[in-house]
Amino acid sequence: MEIDQDILNRIKQINWLTNCGQTLQNEMQISYTKVYNWKEAMRNYQDSNWEKTTLEARNELTVFLHNKYRDQYSKWNSIVKEARMFVEKEIIPKIENYREKNELDKVFIDCVEWDILNAIMESTYSKCNHRPVFFLELLKVYESGNFPCGWDGGWPEGNLIVY
Repeated sequence: MEIDQDILNRIKQINWLTNCGQTLQNEMQISYTKVYNWKEAMRNYQDSNWEKTTLEARNELTVFLHNKYRDQYSKWNSIVKEARMFVEKEIIPKIENYREKNELDKVFIDCVEWDILNAIMESTYSKCNHRPVFFLELLKVYESGNFPCGWDGGWPEGNLIVY
């Protein structure tokens, strides 16, 4: 099992954070609410509810794979390693400059890295029928030039918060 190059190319094409505060350009399967500045976005992405939500979404994927696609799941660690190298080389330098310019904290970088890494993982397991796709939905937010920064409510109910 290998990472699909299409997802990596898709990620490379993102114009990172160019439409923050603006309306999303992509259709979403998840309902969302908007925030309008970095102060609000930061308050949300630093909130433990966002971390809990993304962790639960990731766990949903790994439990699904473990229970239904154990052979494919056995490749998880090697795929994560490769995906992490891609994110660190191709994405982090681009958003690090943005972070510094906007005086954002390291948690911002961690959030983007986590989201993109997990979108790659969801895409890699695309042949596993009915797999969860939360992070591929977040990828649509990034592709729109926005930033998924929080969750309003308890997972899986509630709304995504987008800047």
